[in-house]
Amino acid sequence: MDIQMSVILLIISIFLYLYWYLRKVYSFFEHLNIPYLEPNLLFGNMTDVFLLRKSLAEIYLEMYRKLEPHRYAGVFNSIKPTIIIRDPDLLKDVLIKDFAFFNDRGFDVMKDLEPLSNHLFLMKGDEWKNLRIKLTSTFTTGKMKMMFPLVNECATKLSQVIGQIPLNQSFDIKDLSSRYTTDVIASCAFGLMSNSLDNPNSEFRQTGKKLLEFRFASVLRSLKINLPKKLMKLLNLTIMDLKTQNYFGDIVYKTVEYRERNNVTRNDFLDLLIALKNNSTSKKYHENDSEDLQKFLDQVGDKGVKSDIQLTNELLAAQALLFFIAGFETSSTALGYVLMELSLNQSIQRKVRQEIIDVLSSNDNQISYDVLKKMTYTDMVISESLRKHPPLSLLIRKTCENYKIPKTEVIIPSGTSIIIPVYGLHLDEKYYDNPQEFRPERFTEEEISKRSSYTYLPFGAGPRVCIASRFGKMTVKVGLVNALRNFTYRLSPEMKFPLKFEKNFGLLTPCNSILLQRQKIDE
Repeated sequence: MDIQMSVILLIISIFLYLYWYLRKVYSFFEHLNIPYLEPNLLFGNMTDVFLLRKSLAEIYLEMYRKLEPHRYAGVFNSIKPTIIIRDPDLLKDVLIKDFAFFNDRGFDVMKDLEPLSNHLFLMKGDEWKNLRIKLTSTFTTGKMKMMFPLVNECATKLSQVIGQIPLNQSFDIKDLSSRYTTDVIASCAFGLMSNSLDNPNSEFRQTGKKLLEFRFASVLRSLKINLPKKLMKLLNLTIMDLKTQNYFGDIVYKTVEYRERNNVTRNDFLDLLIALKNNSTSKKYHENDSEDLQKFLDQVGDKGVKSDIQLTNELLAAQALLFFIAGFETSSTALGYVLMELSLNQSIQRKVRQEIIDVLSSNDNQISYDVLKKMTYTDMVISESLRKHPPLSLLIRKTCENYKIPKTEVIIPSGTSIIIPVYGLHLDEKYYDNPQEFRPERFTEEEISKRSSYTYLPFGAGPRVCIASRFGKMTVKVGLVNALRNFTYRLSPEMKFPLKFEKNFGLLTPCNSILLQRQKIDE
């Protein structure tokens, strides 16, 4: 009886302690005098995410709307207090003006456990800044021109594969776009032909898809559950599967060794990394490199240009892996959404195609990087698609020091997570009237000048803006031009709406297929 009573008392004590602890955690915003959404027990405001009922993108869109008209407010990611910034002026402070307080994304990198996670996206502090200085020159206009032929080769293949699809047969443009961007990244970042457009089951593509699969281990890491590193390695509690990381790492190591030993160049991203590693960048230099670097240094408040970081083969492989992770899903999703919207809006599709035909006819029907720049309406169409369907639905930051919100007495404690709800901003009627309407004219110079640039953030902003945004836009645009110049598209009768989204960490990736049908223009 005494043992039973002791067990009962222990259970009651544990329950009371958990109740006290959760009440203390959930009073975080009350003490700061910050408005917040009432949390549920254990899951906070993320019950639907943890139960896999909704995607993170949808949850933060709902919360963004519930928090109107607050400029900022609190939510709980399980028991983790998180502040959502809704106001464009405050976003400018967070992303640029007061960047020193928010230069961390809040992810922990354990180099000895998964060395290929030591890349630019996850790095912090001086290590991040020094590598960013090194890599700034790799995505300038000059470098885009250098890699353009490789991208266009893959886009030409995309057009050929589309041409082989029988008329009036439904096909999944999301799948085709994914195979296209896989071939682009394999070619430019890893120096190999993955042939995913010809072979959807290619080893490179199938292994790459594993990188972006939902992993329970990533949930544990995001909740800051601390376990011994040996146990984490044994249980494979890494952000990404270690076997998959090693596959990509081995490709880079072997390719770098071969190129250095045989003095082989290919004018791709890997060439640029090898040149940086060996401090032989003179032949790769372009006048825009210094302009981009100076802009970055101005934003981080550092006038010096010295970078003390040494690019090892391991660090080089980590950047190539980031290139794949950042570009594979985002670029393919963006291209798929653009073609879906053009299939839904035939008059816009005709206008884009006519611009493509007119511009190319003035250049002997040859596509080049400079010719692409003349397709301004096509740019507007891509921008509008990125507004309505931003591949990355939110940005994450963490306060590095206590931060006093301008024009208030509120102080955000150091270490607090910050969410910038890109999807919510892009669909806010305050900034875009009738936001569900697909209207490229929102991105004329006149319309852009009427609204804050911090209401449109498909690539982020400030020093931690996506470093490969130029490359991503080029990949989408080259693919779109090649897909549209020979064919027209309409929505398949089998296409199902509304779209449902993958239960991942913030990517706006559709679960269902985007089904189209194609016809040749002369038909």
